[in-house]
Amino acid sequence: MNPFGEKSASLWIWLVGLCWALSAAAGAGTEADGGALRYQVSYQGILSAGSRVAIAEVRLRAGVPGGEAPYREAELTASSAPFGYVERIYPIRYRFRSWYWPDHSGVLASEYYEYGHPDDIDHKLIYLDSREQPFVARRLAGPDTPELRDLAAGRYQAACARGERHAYDRLGLLQAVRALPLRPGQEHEFRVSNGSEMLRYRIKVEKRVPLRAAGRDWQALKLRFDGLRSDAHGNSKHAHRPVFIWVSDDAAHIPLLAESRHALGRFRVSLQALPADTTRVALNR
Repeated sequence: MNPFGEKSASLWIWLVGLCWALSAAAGAGTEADGGALRYQVSYQGILSAGSRVAIAEVRLRAGVPGGEAPYREAELTASSAPFGYVERIYPIRYRFRSWYWPDHSGVLASEYYEYGHPDDIDHKLIYLDSREQPFVARRLAGPDTPELRDLAAGRYQAACARGERHAYDRLGLLQAVRALPLRPGQEHEFRVSNGSEMLRYRIKVEKRVPLRAAGRDWQALKLRFDGLRSDAHGNSKHAHRPVFIWVSDDAAHIPLLAESRHALGRFRVSLQALPADTTRVALNR
């Protein structure tokens, strides 16, 4: 059993700024090509006797499926392979992909794949472009299926037009937030599905702060993400603890740091390295 519980799935999706576009990297198909952003995930809490320890590496990349698709793809992979002490306790392996319109008006589909431990394999594809339903979630039998191949190759035919449905997964949401002209004091709301329900996300730009990440100093904006669900009486309830993400205070809004508290401790994701060509990060279209 996953030692962090079922809610860690949501946490891992957020451990980012977990996603954004490197849309100029249309031809970038591998993690070694220099187009990926690299992060390190650390944990501090009961399971580490109060010490902060590194537990996983995260890589992010994005591009245009098939080189000419009308939609974009972002992919995040997380692995504890470099950390033997984590591998011995509970191996971490995640893959998240989001396929979204380039103007950030909505997400077409998203993938959630957890496969670190043979007893906890979970793989599903979530469609967010249906005109009849808020979302459609399907369990997948293996790591690669015809549906995933069509999406990744740019062959998927969307069920709705661009701008017709404003629904997101968490990765697509972060893409959309990055594209906004962010300023302290702003609040924004989006409809977001986790594959089990449709939630309402409220994002607040809390303040402007200095921050050091990836060996340099930044001016950053601190964002707060709250997931809300409605109960039987129509009252809003928090779906999880707030997640905080710091992004660069410029047009790129590069995710620099993310933090979230869990019942067992605090998780942090820190930017370790930028691609050599930072224009590939700055483009968020």
